Amino acid sequence: MADLFAEFPNLSNDKIIIKRMEESDVEALAKISRNDNVYRFMPPFLYQKSDAALAGAIRNLGGRDFENRKWVIAGVYPADDPSRLIGLAEMFDYDAAEDRVTLNYMFNEDYWNKGYGTATVALMRDYLTETVGIGKLLAYVVTENVYAAKVLEKNGFEKDEDPIREKNWSGRGILTLNLYTYEKA
Repeated sequence: MADLFAEFPNLSNDKIIIKRMEESDVEALAKISRNDNVYRFMPPFLYQKSDAALAGAIRNLGGRDFENRKWVIAGVYPADDPSRLIGLAEMFDYDAAEDRVTLNYMFNEDYWNKGYGTATVALMRDYLTETVGIGKLLAYVVTENVYAAKVLEKNGFEKDEDPIREKNWSGRGILTLNLYTYEKA
């Protein structure tokens, strides 16, 4: 099994590229972080941040946070325009002893319902299970977010029977979440 933090992932398929963000991505990241629709079902990570804060986040996410083994948060770019940031691919809560990691994604609203989420989850799933060798992937979805649920199901994730009542999901109040899991065969 490889180490999730051995090197920052640089992944691609015919639709997208997942790679470390650059400071030139601040404007594109601002379009994501300042959109209420993007954050309607998400914890407020990077929500409504200034350009200076986003530039610092880009540096930290690709540097300090990765080196400290906190998480992998990478940019998602269209394969036909690899300099245009359109979303984020997140891999966090890595537990080597439990052989699991949680994943998430978010996109600029202009790229919703165009297959980018499905392609991103597929690429993360294959990387995490085949390259890194993690046995179990988790994803949490607010029950009302039916599109995220469909993306996960298309990628072989299964919904747990019992929803989770989260008391204070990043200051959002009491929410009901569904847990989706993918286990390597």
